[in-house]
Parts: sequence; structure tokens; C-alpha cells
Amino acid sequence: MPPVVAARPGLLARHPLVFFFTLTCLLTWGWDMLSWALALGPPRILNIGTASVPTLVAFLILAITSGKPGVLRWLRSYVRWRVGVQWYLVAVIGVAVLIFLSMAVVPGVLTKFVAPDWSLVPIWLRSFVVVLFLPPGGPLLEEGGWRGFALPRLQRRYGPLVGTLILGALWSVWHLDIFFGPVAGANPDASFVSVLIAFVLFTIGEIGLSVIITWILNNCRGSVLMAILAHGAQDTAIPFLALFPSTSLYYETVGFQGMGVGLVFGIAGLMVILCTRGRLGYDKYLQDAEEDPDLAMAGT
Repeated sequence: MPPVVAARPGLLARHPLVFFFTLTCLLTWGWDMLSWALALGPPRILNIGTASVPTLVAFLILAITSGKPGVLRWLRSYVRWRVGVQWYLVAVIGVAVLIFLSMAVVPGVLTKFVAPDWSLVPIWLRSFVVVLFLPPGGPLLEEGGWRGFALPRLQRRYGPLVGTLILGALWSVWHLDIFFGPVAGANPDASFVSVLIAFVLFTIGEIGLSVIITWILNNCRGSVLMAILAHGAQDTAIPFLALFPSTSLYYETVGFQGMGVGLVFGIAGLMVILCTRGRLGYDKYLQDAEEDPDLAMAGT
């Protein structure tokens, strides 16, 4: 009879996505609850632990099931930067424009709009760098798990559209504890129904963004770098708040990625689906995989 420890890698290798999503959610929520219960430190610093969980879990699963070759293939996806200038513009500028529009479509907000001057550009660039590299550093710490590990496997198993919809929904569920529970960032006066609606809108926005990121990555040889940039552009919302003074956009657009983000990113994602006929650039990815062993092995 083989030892028990020999059976675990086999089970893990057969169901890597189940283990990835389950461990990522449980460890994240557990860490957040423990941090809250023990008052371990400033939330911004503690969020480093939360944000890094998807990538750490992906690393552990790859190390156990694929060893050094699998880990190295995964790490190389971080440094695929020769993808064409147009995709940098889509990932950074395009997503930033969508964030601005998601604020502008909130009813009544445009009446308080203040036209920006050129100082907005350096302010936005500084904020973008902070979002990418300083605590909590969500885009840099998360995307190795979501797009570097889970997306290739979901696309291979379910196809690009269904796989992306699953990923977007589960990505939203991972954020559940910022809506409900003791570590939630809700407006203290918000009702359960209003928070539930905010979570549904947030989920629509995350699915829409996931569609956009999948489309970008499939045209960029699965570059995790591009996912980090697009995710970072979505999170860099603070500079745009100054364009809408005297509003409650923090809770409506930033804190809960509310109605505006759900509407704008939902429509943008739907347009990408329609324009690509649901393929989201996956045929280009498969074509590149014929010439790149790393891509051919991704998702196995």
C-alpha cells in the first residue's frame, strides 16, 4: 500500500482548481477574521497577507504538482512584456477611461464635475505606482493566482467565455468579507439589502473586467504583467474623485465598485464578448501556444 503522503499530490493534481479556489477563500477569510479578532495591526499592512493569498496558493500547488519546471513556466508569464504597444494602451489607458466613466454615469454626479488640468496626469501616475507596488498591492500580489494559474486551466477546461465567467464570479466571491462581516468596509448606515445589491453590482463589474483581462491576455501570450497593469488601472480610482467634489462616490464607486462600475464594465465586457464572438482572443492564444512550449503547457 502506498504511503498516505503519496496520494495527496495525485488528488491535488487531479483537482487543482478546486483546491486553489477553496484554499484561497478559506485562507483569506480566515486571515482577515484572525487579524480583526486579535487586532494585529493597521488594516493596510494586514491586507498584504490577504492580497498575496491567491498567488501563494498557486505557487504551492504548482510546486507540489509540477515541481520546478511548472513554477518556472508560471514565473516566466510575469515577464512577457513584448506584446505590442496597443495592448499596453488598452490595459492601462482603456481601463482607466472605464473607471472614469463608471463615476460619470452615477446619476447627478456630472452636475458637480470639475474639468481637470494637466496636473491630473502626474497625480494619476503616482497613484498607479502606489496601487501596484505599495501596500496592500492587490494587482501585483493577486494576479499570479487568478490570471497566471486559474485562467489557463479554466479556459482549457471550459473554454474562454465560460471559464472567464466562472473566474470573475469566484474572484468576486473572494471579496465577500469586505461586504459582510466584521471586516466589511460598508457604510455603517447601509442596510443588508443595499449591501447585497452593492455586492451584485460589484460582481457584474468584476466579471466584466475579467472578460476584458482575458481578452488582453489571450492576445498577449498569457502575460501576467498585462493582467497586473489592467487590474492596477481599475484600482487607481482616487485621482478621479477630485473631479467630482461634494459627492459620496467613495461608497458608490470605490468602496463597493457600485452602480457605475457594474454598468460600465458590464457593458464593456459584453461588447468584448460580442465583438470576439465569445472567443476572447483564445484562438490567437492557441496559435501562439504552437510556437511556445510555456503556453502549450500552461493549464496542465
